[in-house]
Amino acid sequence: MRIKRLLAAGMASMLLLGTLAGCGGSDKSSGGQSESADGTVTLKWVTIGNGMPDNYDSWIEKVNAYTSEKIGVNIEMEVVPWGSWDDRRNIIISTNEPYDIIFGTGKNYVPDIALGAYCDITDLIKDNMTGLNEMMPEKYWTAVTVDGRIYGVPTYKDNAISNYAVWDKELVEEYDLDLASLVTVESLTETFEMLKADKNDYPVYVKNDGVYYIFDVYDQIGGGTQILGVRYDDKDARVCFTLEEPDIYSALETFHEWYEKGIINPDAATLTEARVYNMWRVAQGWESAAVTAWGPQMGKDVVVEKIGDTILSSETVRGSLNMISTNSKYPEKCLQFLDMVNTDTKLRDMFFYGEEGVDFEYTDDGKVHKLNQDWELAGYTQGTFFTVTQVDTDEYNQWEEIKVLNDQAVDSAVFGFTFDTTQIADKLSNCNEIWLRYRSEVMTGVQDPAVCIPKMKEELMAAGWQDVIDEAQRQVDEFMAGKK
Repeated sequence: MRIKRLLAAGMASMLLLGTLAGCGGSDKSSGGQSESADGTVTLKWVTIGNGMPDNYDSWIEKVNAYTSEKIGVNIEMEVVPWGSWDDRRNIIISTNEPYDIIFGTGKNYVPDIALGAYCDITDLIKDNMTGLNEMMPEKYWTAVTVDGRIYGVPTYKDNAISNYAVWDKELVEEYDLDLASLVTVESLTETFEMLKADKNDYPVYVKNDGVYYIFDVYDQIGGGTQILGVRYDDKDARVCFTLEEPDIYSALETFHEWYEKGIINPDAATLTEARVYNMWRVAQGWESAAVTAWGPQMGKDVVVEKIGDTILSSETVRGSLNMISTNSKYPEKCLQFLDMVNTDTKLRDMFFYGEEGVDFEYTDDGKVHKLNQDWELAGYTQGTFFTVTQVDTDEYNQWEEIKVLNDQAVDSAVFGFTFDTTQIADKLSNCNEIWLRYRSEVMTGVQDPAVCIPKMKEELMAAGWQDVIDEAQRQVDEFMAGKK
């Protein structure tokens, strides 16, 4: 059995988080929870996207006709717009607002578990998610395990990080650029100076989070901040202040150089929305996304070059999760529904593409032809990519490409570790707030790292940063010793 080891670990573990969730233990009902005379239950799923689809009523009627017949479940959706998500999610969790299933990421997963927000599903997976449990690698369950228990269903998709430099194809051909030689931050400066001079535009056009991909080689260990981590390939598993690490510090020096030379747009630190066109940017994904997503989104042909290893960590797996409310009356039905979303291609396509006959249609050769680009739900939040039908414009199977990347991924040195922040939660929160005050100007090159990082570190140390590092290292050392 795939989850046997997790169940055993859960039985033996000490509960470090204090408040851990059960299921259905409250008199409060959640969401649209109700049970009809025929035994069909209604569940509310809160997720993120572009908002509620215009054809929601006709679409959900077809969805529910299918799911009610198959597993006795009707679904009520709340699709929260991207810009409203953080505030809306926080309100739902903090006020114990009724829902059954909610999308989330690793950013809030552990803190929400500590609040008792989510149902412990460890003992329910075997009987209610047989399809997904067979399909998905066991290590992904390990990645979402906290203190021996499972509280979230990971989305089986591009679960490892693969970063690609995305270039405007016209520029690459015009200047005969050797992209393989332009995969480090430092190697780009001369080319960007040339492009800036010739094109009178900004080769690096970013918003206020800057060129943030540089942190992806550091496993953030569940700490929830970019400045704390363990480098993925560090077998000694040293917890570090990432801004002082040679690779990060050198990149920050280069960003500052770029900013001073006008390579980075001058309003980057205050910009909240990214520009559509980029001469160059770095995106997480897979190579064929150049044709299926990155190019079309920009309205240009693009070429890509992979940057570094594909990395798998608990953090990357937790990039897309679905949790069940601890107050849900029907946690088993929630899992059965999520299992069906993952494994039943007809239902998977309904959520991924929309309403058949309105948003898409099937071709004679069994592919999907999109009738419009209006579908508002975000496919990566729902379930696996590997049961989604290909679109008719795909020349090759991008889902298989993603699966290969997952299989080839390098595991983080601390894969499976989750930092229990209970003892230093306030200090960690205060330190992260300090970082957030500096982040936009550091990551967009406005600030000279030689000046701002020592100043920031002084503030961090006064806020208890060393205690955070020491506690994280103690737990990591204990975890690593247990792996031997």
